This record gives sequence, structure tokens and C-alpha cells, in this order.
Amino acid sequence: MEYQTQYLTLTGRHIKDLQLTGQDLLGKPWSLRNPVFLLDRCWLRLEKIRFDELAKRLPPDKSGEAPELVRYQQLLEYGTDHLLAMQQCWAEFGIQDFHRAMRNYWHCQDLGNHGWTFQTYMEIMYKYKQSFTTSNPMFPLIIRGRKSSSEHHNLSWISISKTLNLKKLSLSIM
Repeated sequence: MEYQTQYLTLTGRHIKDLQLTGQDLLGKPWSLRNPVFLLDRCWLRLEKIRFDELAKRLPPDKSGEAPELVRYQQLLEYGTDHLLAMQQCWAEFGIQDFHRAMRNYWHCQDLGNHGWTFQTYMEIMYKYKQSFTTSNPMFPLIIRGRKSSSEHHNLSWISISKTLNLKKLSLSIM
């Protein structure tokens, strides 16, 4: 038995793991210990980890969050010329620190992080937590981008819903 969507193929064993996890989460409160699934499509390997382990397993790119770059972007948004904005950042943070932040940012852009940013990480945590407060619990399934490619990680949400027969569990992948 296989379940296919546009992005992934799941085996019967994968679906069973997702269903058991859904059953386990029903009626429980939100916790950082709740599960996240990582799917390596190349090897059809589905791995279940806790949300609090996610940042270690898929470190988000925080290079764009450096205070030097945030300030630089603010100045540009205010309409400051880019050279004047750079000079102001040099005065506030120092030339070396500003250029270190800029180098780190572009290094991460060149290497690629499969589109996995700190903002994405925080959005997932917010949506995950919200799903438990609205009594429509869901959990994330992250389909990892292929190694040595610029392909982004894709995110699907597994929605848990009880049917009238409490022994059955319905999962929907969004």
C-alpha cells in the first residue's frame, strides 16, 4: 500500500506510523516534545523526532537575523542610500563586524540551506501550537530537499480527525 501526493510517496508502514502518532496526540496538550516527521525521499526514510530536536537536526539559517544586517535593511527601508546605510552600520557596529555578518549571510546563501530559515522554523512552531489550541491538532511532515541541490525543504501538515467510530483515525495531508 502506498499513498502518493504531488511531493511524496508514503509506504503502508509510513502511514501506520503517522496514524499511531495521530492517535497518541489526540487529547494531549501542545508540547515541545511533540513529534515532527522528516522524510528523506531518496531513501524513502521517515524519521520521527521531537520538535525540540528539530533545530539541531535541521539548523535554521539565522545569518539574515544578524543585528548588523537587520539595521542595514531598516535603513534601506527608510530610504537611506545604500552607501550611507553601510557607513552608518560601520559607525554603529564596526567595519569588521558588519562585513563578517555580510560574509556569513552570503556564505549561507551560496551554500544553500534548502530554504530553511529561522522565520520558517518559528512559523512552523506557531502553527503547530495553534492547531492544538483550536482543537484541530496537526503535526508537521518535512520533506527534505535533496542533498547537493538548491531544492527547498517542503512542508506538509498531517491533520488528525476522529471519525464516528473511535477506533479509526483519519489523516489528511495538506
